Amino acid sequence: MRIGLFTDTYTPEINGVVSSVTMLAEGLTARGHEAWVIAPSHPDAPADEDRVLRVASLPLVLLPERRFATPVEIGIEHTIKHLKFAIIHTNAEFAVNSFGFRAHRKFGIPHIHTYHTVWEDYTHYFARGILTTPAKAATRRFSAEICDRADRVIAPTLKTADLLRSYGVVTPIEVIPTGVDLARFSPADPNDAAQASRLAQLRKHLGCDRFELTLLALGRVAPEKSILELLLHLAPFLRDHAPDENGDGGIGLMIVGGGPQLDELRKLAPQLGIGDQVKFTGPVLWEHVPDYYRISDVLVGNSSTETQGLTFIEALASGVPIVVRYNSCFDGIITDGVSGALITDDDQFVPALNHVIAEPGRSERIRAGLAVARRMSKETFAQTVEKAYEDTLAAVRE
Repeated sequence: MRIGLFTDTYTPEINGVVSSVTMLAEGLTARGHEAWVIAPSHPDAPADEDRVLRVASLPLVLLPERRFATPVEIGIEHTIKHLKFAIIHTNAEFAVNSFGFRAHRKFGIPHIHTYHTVWEDYTHYFARGILTTPAKAATRRFSAEICDRADRVIAPTLKTADLLRSYGVVTPIEVIPTGVDLARFSPADPNDAAQASRLAQLRKHLGCDRFELTLLALGRVAPEKSILELLLHLAPFLRDHAPDENGDGGIGLMIVGGGPQLDELRKLAPQLGIGDQVKFTGPVLWEHVPDYYRISDVLVGNSSTETQGLTFIEALASGVPIVVRYNSCFDGIITDGVSGALITDDDQFVPALNHVIAEPGRSERIRAGLAVARRMSKETFAQTVEKAYEDTLAAVRE
């Protein structure tokens, strides 16, 4: 099949939607399909992208690191018609999605939509105070309307599927967890001298080579990710594990990613007495992300807004145990005390960390995490989505 994957965010941006679309395109191609990605333009995008259509875009005012496609693109409709997609698969709710929806309606192409982002969790960017409730209600109605335009909806977790049904979505919903590229995300290889040298240089560059252990928080540094609260929870633990008088040993924390709260957290860490133990990398290139997992000992997370938890699955695939706030998106995937530590109360962070970093049982936790990741491979993801395409085509023909 020739498939059109429409997305409002794509490389070189780094987020869960980009990972999902990239993996799906690669997985479908490996299964013999012709996958095209339709995405916003980006000044840092490669000039020689294969089967990627870029539409004109501008940086968002509130999120300048993200691009927003212009609602009108001369020629894109003609290009879509010429390509004769068997399936249109939208992965976003805004401008690029509208190109896919219009093609679905005008050319009668079957349409699947994946609902990646729970937008009501992001209303704080444009509405506060008394406007919060109506803003959340509006995003729920908007989300339901978008989903009901499609022939089938994919939800990455049961949590998301239940949420969409609570919105009133009547389109058939299928739960398909986003996969993990196990060729990219894997534990450090002790027999790979070139990799070992690269990782040692990265540790030294970040100043993490002097720590006995390094914690990792990876993702967008923004209010919805609750990284500020995470830093507050971890500050006493880090102070208790400060480096010695020579500046060596102890435990450090890497915060990898960019976002609107980055400067605030950079100022907060010294105020909490952990300025020398917290390393802020800012945004990193997509292709370098796996190495940040490999130089880490535990991934920590505090967000309650996750819909996929892809970062945590990537960590498990990289042999990194996790200590994260429980989220129903983990149900059926991550088992507390086996493949990860899922906390439900702020007071549980430190005991869970002490348990996970203890040597007894660490190797078993890593093996359990790797087993979780293997069940969610890129290949399984593509195969399952392919079946959803076939079922949708069959239903439309009926």
